[in-house]
Amino acid sequence: MIIKIDFSEEFIQYISCSTKVGRKMNSIQEDFLNWIFDEEKNTEYWALENGERIHPNYDANAIIDWLNNVRFKKGIAKAKLITSPQFIVKKKLYY
Repeated sequence: MIIKIDFSEEFIQYISCSTKVGRKMNSIQEDFLNWIFDEEKNTEYWALENGERIHPNYDANAIIDWLNNVRFKKGIAKAKLITSPQFIVKKKLYY
């Protein structure tokens, strides 16, 4: 399934994932946001200022990382970044 991730009108990315995972994306979006804002669980995707974390700084790669290594860590990789979708976008998410 192809999912369009809209961070703003100027920044859009696409991910490919299994249909089973894609169908759950709306309901698990809040779980991702809780993870990305948790400084203890998420240490990689934070903007730093003077060596201190100030706020999350993420793109579709963070969502893919969370899907593949946190939410659905068992089994094979569930999601990957794609630059230009060859199939129809089935879902849109806004961050």
